[in-house]
Amino acid sequence: MFSVNIDKLVGMTINEEKSYNDLVGTIKSELGSKKCLAVTKNAMSTFKLAYSFTKAGEKVLFIDGDIVSDVFLGKYKLGKNMKGVADFLKKTDGGANLICKTNNPDMDIIFTGVLEDGVVTDDEEEMMRKLIAKFLPNYDRIVISADEEGRIAKYCDGTVIMYDESEFGEIAAQNYTSELEDKNCNVLGVVINE
Repeated sequence: MFSVNIDKLVGMTINEEKSYNDLVGTIKSELGSKKCLAVTKNAMSTFKLAYSFTKAGEKVLFIDGDIVSDVFLGKYKLGKNMKGVADFLKKTDGGANLICKTNNPDMDIIFTGVLEDGVVTDDEEEMMRKLIAKFLPNYDRIVISADEEGRIAKYCDGTVIMYDESEFGEIAAQNYTSELEDKNCNVLGVVINE
């Protein structure tokens, strides 16, 4: 089984850590007993949020579900042989070899894998729902770095939109929230990272 060290990716300032802890509390309050959270717009912040759930005592599965931009495969320079979400969507892996352990015993990762054609079909969207359902019983929380189109977020219990301050615009954020809600995503709110 493959394992990665996540320490460099989750390094935070004291203020940043407090902000993420506060956000975890808010999300837990909003979701209640529901467990699956999608986050759009900022993959690295999504990862830090997932890690923050472990600090709150939860066992977390982080899924890099944004097939188009494989941020974490690139960060870890894992290459094209790494199994991930794309393999499950294409039905080439039933899920047994997808989990990547980390040096935090309460956090596992499923990377994107490689989707050669870069296209997610309706059938593959349904496979994403099945992927979530497969692993949901094994974790306290599943946090998904979701595609901006909402194809994955609509299968989650809630969605958070995370903007970097330099990319945030109030009207654009309102329009994007409406777009996601029109696709049956349960948008919990917008977070702006300074």
